[in-house]
Amino acid sequence: MLRHYYIVDSQDELEIIEHELQSYGIAKDHIHTLTNDNKSLGHHHLYEVDNSLKKGLIKSGDIGAAIGIVFAVTILLLTYFQGWYNGPLGGMPLIMFALVVLVFCTWEGDHMGIQLPNINSQAFKQSLENGKTILFIDIEQQQELTINKMMVSHPALKPEGMTTTTPEWLIRQQRKLQGLLK
Repeated sequence: MLRHYYIVDSQDELEIIEHELQSYGIAKDHIHTLTNDNKSLGHHHLYEVDNSLKKGLIKSGDIGAAIGIVFAVTILLLTYFQGWYNGPLGGMPLIMFALVVLVFCTWEGDHMGIQLPNINSQAFKQSLENGKTILFIDIEQQQELTINKMMVSHPALKPEGMTTTTPEWLIRQQRKLQGLLK
């Protein structure tokens, strides 16, 4: 999937744009709005950016998990090559220690990520401080032309870039899981 970023001054205009996006087949959960004035989003029936997207939580948690995996594998390899699993308790305490190290590193990565703003939020910091609103639209490659046609009719919408985001197959699996949990 692709994530398009747009800056807009008027939340009234943004509300119209979001309705048009939905009429073009863009799902509600693919439209996100980032602003410093979250109270006005509810008034305009706009979809706020999830808190996990505002913070660097996911990326730093992944980094922490990767570091934890490296440490855990190192502990397990040392246990094996040094023959520490032959002791009276076997290798179970060291396996548990490796698991604790993995969980701790992941938790610490998440903890650091909560304190840091998301890289995308930092890129728009100046615009947000000036009272502007950022629109994120997650689309598939085949929807690109539709979005471009629609955005031409809204000159107040200023394109600010594009990145890749979560793959569509993963989003479908998350929706299925949410459906099962309901």
